[in-house]
Amino acid sequence: MTEVYRTDGPWGLGKGSNLTPGEVDANFWGLTQRVAELLADIPAPVNISNIDVSGTQMKIFLEDGRQFGPFTLPQANFRPSVVGLVAAATFAPVLTDSNCYKRCTNAGGCVVTVPTNASVAFTVDTEISFRQVADGPVSFIGAAGVLIHPVRGFLHQTAQQGATVSLKKVATNEWEVTGWLAPEPEE
Repeated sequence: MTEVYRTDGPWGLGKGSNLTPGEVDANFWGLTQRVAELLADIPAPVNISNIDVSGTQMKIFLEDGRQFGPFTLPQANFRPSVVGLVAAATFAPVLTDSNCYKRCTNAGGCVVTVPTNASVAFTVDTEISFRQVADGPVSFIGAAGVLIHPVRGFLHQTAQQGATVSLKKVATNEWEVTGWLAPEPEE
């Protein structure tokens, strides 16, 4: 059945006058019949047969054999995730040190040089924690062009044996140092 319209439009030519009650009822009846046909012929849904997750990748499999994905699942970035030892007097972090906890065991201390983003492209939000295990402090310097934001009144080094300090990348070639820092000597 074709609906009857009063005016011309994208639906075609209109009647050009008011609809009669019979035309209005016929329009509603036609629409009601089409909706009833749609409701009577709703296809059965294709359900999920299983979901496979491997690491951070998820695939969805349907009963008809189709699959969707892989989709990357978000995951928490647990920090620090790996404990490592630094026995040398100097240390330059690499990508695998991201979000790690480093125990510095050199009796004379350890100087940590933070590399430029061009040398080692740590992602912003990377953190690396360092613990002073021995007597010597763990000190932090930036390679040329790297800014380590200071904490007013404190040095960029651990305060004493047992102190832990973290570096956090906040922008390209910009890091912040937090933790148990040594106070600046009084003048």
